Amino acid sequence: MRTYEAMCVFRADQETFNSGVEAVRAELNKLGATIEKEEDMGVRTLAFPIKKELQAHYYFYVCQMEPEHAHQTEAPMRLKDQLLRFLMVRRDE
Repeated sequence: MRTYEAMCVFRADQETFNSGVEAVRAELNKLGATIEKEEDMGVRTLAFPIKKELQAHYYFYVCQMEPEHAHQTEAPMRLKDQLLRFLMVRRDE
């Protein structure tokens, strides 16, 4: 298993943010990830509008999962309405 970092940019609305965090957590668990750390980075002003949003709520995950499952995370995350952006990268050992 490898360690990955996932950065999620959610819509700034608190209710949408809470449901988005749960949806991403459930998706990661479904793909067999073990979440080691979660960090709420708060609401920030965006440098440019994303999907007509000027502010977004940032959330950071550190998880362990198999490499073949890590490649399968992007497609289901694109379908989540709460997410504006999602990026998963492998953490250097």
